[in-house]
Amino acid sequence: MKKKNTDGFPFPVFVAMAILIGVFFLLWGQSNSAATVYELAFLRYRAQAQLDTMAEWSVTAEEQAALDAVGEAAEAWEEAHTPTEGSFVTESAAGWFGEGAKLTLNYRYYDRGTGKTVILLHGFQGTEEPDLTAAPWWWEQGYGVLIPQQRGYQEPGDTNHIATTYGVYEEFDLYDLIRAAGLMEETVLIHAKGAGAAAAILLASNESLAGAGLDGIVAESVYDQMGQMQRSLLKKLYRLGDWFVGRFLRSRIRTSLGFEPDSVDIRAAAANLSCPVLFVCGSQEILPGQAASLVVYEACAAKKELVTVPGASYRALWLSEDYRKAVEAFLPQRGD
Repeated sequence: MKKKNTDGFPFPVFVAMAILIGVFFLLWGQSNSAATVYELAFLRYRAQAQLDTMAEWSVTAEEQAALDAVGEAAEAWEEAHTPTEGSFVTESAAGWFGEGAKLTLNYRYYDRGTGKTVILLHGFQGTEEPDLTAAPWWWEQGYGVLIPQQRGYQEPGDTNHIATTYGVYEEFDLYDLIRAAGLMEETVLIHAKGAGAAAAILLASNESLAGAGLDGIVAESVYDQMGQMQRSLLKKLYRLGDWFVGRFLRSRIRTSLGFEPDSVDIRAAAANLSCPVLFVCGSQEILPGQAASLVVYEACAAKKELVTVPGASYRALWLSEDYRKAVEAFLPQRGD
């Protein structure tokens, strides 16, 4: 007869407890990873430091020199022109997503006096200053230039600091911006990159906002579907899987921001567009990648064009003369 072990836990209980503890720490670690990704990707905490080290957003020394030259020209243009400065309250996003979505954002408007305006929007890796690089070109084409502050790009600690939502809240912010700047009856184009381009397409397809009367969109390096982009970023940038981290991240987005990432489909929005769109991407783009622009282009129901800049990476597209020529050729489609 075997003697019962009365000195401690039975071995099966010990094993079960070890498994439970292991699972707890696994889930805890995955949850922490999801929280870190959320802070980086949506709150942009320490985002610039990481972007500076990532090959996906890098440029060659030659491209950087050209970007610096374009930036200096834009700064000179800015110094020679005085904007009207204003602000607007994001009432529309608050109406859809609650008071937590309300904040006050500033804008600069360089009025050309022609009744035509382009709104310049940057992507995730950008700031308002790179937006200026295209401003002199648009000014020469006879367009006023409107540059708004975007969500998630205020200084940490600012009471207005709030998450970027890759176009979900921002489409409503664009509507409030156009109203606040008094442009509802004027010709308005949006020239936007990445998440900014997604916001423009979402706005133009939103029947409840009547598309804000947009006359055209230049959509550079747009993503196609947020859930898919999230899974791709987790794998390519963070070497993390979707099974645990992705689920925790989506849960955080739902509870904190009030929407489901898989429901944010730029392809579906493009299928409801009526204003013309020029899609632009680089052949060397890694994220979101030229395939994303192609998918949205193919889904677009409006007049459309697609320009792929040979050899160009995400940050260096505007350096291409072919890009600028394509935009210039695109403008007459609106009957200017």
